Amino acid sequence: MRAILSLSAALACFVSVKAQYQCIKGNCWNGYSECVYPSGARFAGNFVDGKIHGEGSITFSNGDRYVGHWKDHYREGQGQFFFADGRVYKGSFVRNRFHGQGVLTWPNGDRYEGAFADGYRHGTGTLYQADGNTLSGLWEQDCYRPEWHKGMIVSDTTKLRNCNVVYCADGVGRYVFKDGSRYYGLFVKGFPQGQGLTLYPSGDRYEGEWRNNAPHGKGVMYYKSGKVLGAVWENGKAVRQLFYESEHFSRNGVAIEYSNEVRIWAVLIGVAQYNHMPTLRYTDDDAYQLFAFLKSPEGGALPDNQIQLLIDEDATRKNILDAMRMVLLRADDNDVVIFYFSGHGLQGCFLPFDYDGLQNKLGHQEVRELLLASRAKHKVVLADACHAGSLQSPALAARATNIGATLQAYYEAFDNSEGGLALLLSSKGEEYSLEDGGLRSGVFSHFLIRGLKGEADKDRNRIVTIQELYDFVYGHVRRYTAGVQSPVLSGQFDSNMPVGIVRLEANR
Repeated sequence: MRAILSLSAALACFVSVKAQYQCIKGNCWNGYSECVYPSGARFAGNFVDGKIHGEGSITFSNGDRYVGHWKDHYREGQGQFFFADGRVYKGSFVRNRFHGQGVLTWPNGDRYEGAFADGYRHGTGTLYQADGNTLSGLWEQDCYRPEWHKGMIVSDTTKLRNCNVVYCADGVGRYVFKDGSRYYGLFVKGFPQGQGLTLYPSGDRYEGEWRNNAPHGKGVMYYKSGKVLGAVWENGKAVRQLFYESEHFSRNGVAIEYSNEVRIWAVLIGVAQYNHMPTLRYTDDDAYQLFAFLKSPEGGALPDNQIQLLIDEDATRKNILDAMRMVLLRADDNDVVIFYFSGHGLQGCFLPFDYDGLQNKLGHQEVRELLLASRAKHKVVLADACHAGSLQSPALAARATNIGATLQAYYEAFDNSEGGLALLLSSKGEEYSLEDGGLRSGVFSHFLIRGLKGEADKDRNRIVTIQELYDFVYGHVRRYTAGVQSPVLSGQFDSNMPVGIVRLEANR
């Protein structure tokens, strides 16, 4: 949580679990009433003992709208959620999230019917695509996992029966063919048949239905080249394609965009307006300032498709995680990924816009796991929130052309750095992070931007390194807050990892 510098530490990070709204009709205690939240969201519906409970509707400031049942301030029970982009969900809700059976439709005519969990398509369901194709089976957090995967996770294949030695009438076992292919899966009357996993000497891998010593039925072929083909197979030949992926994918299913150039990918979060938390004054401005810096030559001149900015109501837990997956996981082994969060924080977590006093925390562990899933060589976390120091862990900070010699040198500096994961955090785990009216910014973010723009360049080589940035920010923040706030730099990284440049024409 961020605080105002003039407040005591105890009051600075006080968490209010009561919704902050203005009642505009009724008494907002019992019966039908209407209210407006600080974000601009408007609710109309039933209250019981001061809590939204029963039937009601809410229209968010971004155009999203929910109509349905509520329980103790949460969207819970049956309802409909109308997205501003045209998507519509109709079904069961639990604690504000899609959970249970439901139907999700898209403006292009696609329709999913089936199970949801924690806001994702998760469980058994069918996607009916507008082109007439269908994907039916198991889903895991919005990713399609065809039903032939069910029950096929084998932790130790050596414990399976060796069906080359013993007769396997039925059940699960392993078998090696004459060509060296290895099969792990179901047997029927002594023959491999049913759900199975096959490893080929070529390095290819098949998962799915098997019969007559070949793929037969639904299955996925993972080629050594990185290509993936999901299809209906007959005697080893694909007779109907279900899906085809020609690119290399991260382990989260996002396509990695390979390039010989160094590129920077960034996700920036700024949350000032909360429905269930005290409002902050400058966190959104801080995120806008860092966005402007990264778009400038000093920050790398990032193109629009390599940076995503989420402010206030857009910065929900799901949107933040989705942005991290879709932006940071596209990086290849040469690249740089940056994650910045400015807003409220508690021990072990950041607080997105939709944090309600209990649900929707963004765990530091979740952030770490997504960063570790990225193949980027350089990874930088910049966090301006109370207790950000609890994010500490054992490893952040493109090559553009025709922007100038200094910018080119900046990208070349990434090539010369060993990379790693660096976490530059606004305060220790037990400390608070402060805002200041005189600076019109968070204290940490104010000096962070100043350092990135060149003031941290101690050796005057026009390249700002992560170590120089930390030294600059640490000294200034400690002095400005009279020792109350102490920035932290942790992780495993090259201290010469570049994070900014100083243009040649800059006034030094």
